Amino acid sequence: MKVEFDITKDAANRQKHGVSLAFGARLFDDPDLLIVPTIRDADSEERYKAIGMVEKRLYTAVHVWRDEAVRFLSVRRSNKSEEEAYSRD
Repeated sequence: MKVEFDITKDAANRQKHGVSLAFGARLFDDPDLLIVPTIRDADSEERYKAIGMVEKRLYTAVHVWRDEAVRFLSVRRSNKSEEEAYSRD
């Protein structure tokens, strides 16, 4: 899988959430990965949340697909509602 991200957003994500945007690729190793479309009128392209387990912790990666590449916009620990969605699925 080809991974893309903006280096400025990566620095901001590291500071805010303590993980790099590249870390998002690790979520895709989870066989129980949950992909949820996110719908916002302000977005100019289809965004998705990937919710997956890495080292016994749930993380969420907001991303878009650009051809064959996944472009990460945000990666962070999952919130309560994301944890519940992952557990239900």
